[in-house]
Amino acid sequence: VFGLLGITNTSIAIANQNSTIDNYNERYTPQGRKQAGKRGTYRKDTNVWVYTSAFAKRFGMPQQWIDDDLKGAEALAYRLDLDVYGTKCGYFSDVESCRPSTACVVDMYIDDKANLPWNNKARYASKYGRKSKSLLRSQYPNDKPAYLYRTTKRGQQYKMGLDVVYVSGSKIPLNNYHLLEYDRDIYKNLDYISGSMTCDSFGKSRDIKIEIDKPVLRKNGSIKYNYGSLAHSITVPNSFMERIETYDKAQYEPNSLFKALRDRLSTTTKSNQSK
Repeated sequence: VFGLLGITNTSIAIANQNSTIDNYNERYTPQGRKQAGKRGTYRKDTNVWVYTSAFAKRFGMPQQWIDDDLKGAEALAYRLDLDVYGTKCGYFSDVESCRPSTACVVDMYIDDKANLPWNNKARYASKYGRKSKSLLRSQYPNDKPAYLYRTTKRGQQYKMGLDVVYVSGSKIPLNNYHLLEYDRDIYKNLDYISGSMTCDSFGKSRDIKIEIDKPVLRKNGSIKYNYGSLAHSITVPNSFMERIETYDKAQYEPNSLFKALRDRLSTTTKSNQSK
C-alpha cells in the first residue's frame, strides 16, 4: 500500500511539474488549449522570445526558446507593434493616405542585481498607448496640461527610466534604443524595460550587444553622449536574431513604408504608361 501511495504521489508530482512547464502552451497555443480542455477566447502571443533556463522554469515557458548564450538578461521579447506611434496621414503628398507607424519593439527582463542606472525614483512609467489627451491643444494662452509641470527633464529629454541605451551589431554599428516603458521590480528581483529599434536592419544583424551607460551630465542637466561609462551589457544569441529575421519577412516587410512606396510608384508608373 505504502509503495503504491509513493508511486501515486510521485506521478502527481511529475504531472504537476509538467503542467507548470507547459502552462504557456495551455494558455497561448491552440494545441495546448485543446489538450487542457480549455474553451473561450485567448490572447495571441505575437512576440519572438529568447530566455534563460531559469526564466523558462520560473514562468512555465516552452523549452524550444531557451538559449543560455543570452547573457546580461533573463529574457528578451521582440515584436512588430503598429499601435506605439499611432496612425499618421499625409504620406506621398496625399492628405488621405494614412497608415499605422511601425515600431519594432524589444522588451528586456533583467535581474535587478545589474543595478541599472535609473534616472528617477518612479517605479513605473510608460509612453505606450495613443491616448485621447495627445489630441488636445488648448486654445487659451497659459492653459498648459498639468503633466508638463510634473515631468522632470534632462535638457530637452524626459527622464524615462534610463538615459542611454545603445545597440550594436554586424548591420547596425551603433543605434539608440528608444525607451517606451519600464517597470522596476516587475517581479521579485526582476526589472523590465521596453523600447523601439530601427526596423529591418536590426533583424538582419548578428553578434548583437546592448549597452546601458551611466551618462555624464552637463551643468544644465543635458547628456554628454559618448562620455558615459558602461553600466551593464547584454549579449544577444544569434539564434534569436535568425528567428527575428524570419519574423520580419512575414510581419514587417508587408507593412513597411518602403513597400508602400514601391507599390505606389508601381501603380503610378502603370497609370502613366496606360496614358
